[in-house]
Amino acid sequence: MSKNMTKNRAAKTQMTAPTAPVIEQEDEYMFRFKMRKMMMEKMRRSGGTIWGWEPTKWQKTLPAIVVQDGDATQEYSFTDLINADGYLCPGSARAYKALRVALPILYKDTTPIKGDFKITHGAALCTSLVYDFFMQGYTDKEFLELDTTITKKLITIERLSTGKKATVIFAPSNGIRGHDPVAAEAGDVILRAEEGKGMTIHIKKS
Repeated sequence: MSKNMTKNRAAKTQMTAPTAPVIEQEDEYMFRFKMRKMMMEKMRRSGGTIWGWEPTKWQKTLPAIVVQDGDATQEYSFTDLINADGYLCPGSARAYKALRVALPILYKDTTPIKGDFKITHGAALCTSLVYDFFMQGYTDKEFLELDTTITKKLITIERLSTGKKATVIFAPSNGIRGHDPVAAEAGDVILRAEEGKGMTIHIKKS
């Protein structure tokens, strides 16, 4: 192998390999995610709630997300998805809204199939908890990927069989986070967002 080829390969490896700070950031994030998930699962087993969130009358009318998993049809209600995090906030609202918007674009007139789509999102524990619950059985990176380098409030869903991608980009929530009425109101704004009003949708075909 020539010296130039060796240098080019080394340069390409440096460009594509995650840097040490990114890896450390992901490790810290995953530790916090696992601790939060353990807490939520413990509360669900006990039948209790941590923050006492209840959906509004309008939120109860939001459609469930229906997917096919093998021969079984799975239905995830809005309330069940948000309860995976425990409270409505911008992060959990974005997780639900992206599913509701992107999946119908990728699967026109057909039911989305687990194992045929991949979700990529940035660092937001609430979003991660919702998708960990939704993607049960498909939580490895091939189908559900955390990208801590994403800085915008966006979520991408790709249909693997076609390569078509739908990226939903949300307007910033002015740093609102947590589990309180202010966060719930901010989450409700996201749920009511429309194309050009609180969110934009980018479609990329293979």
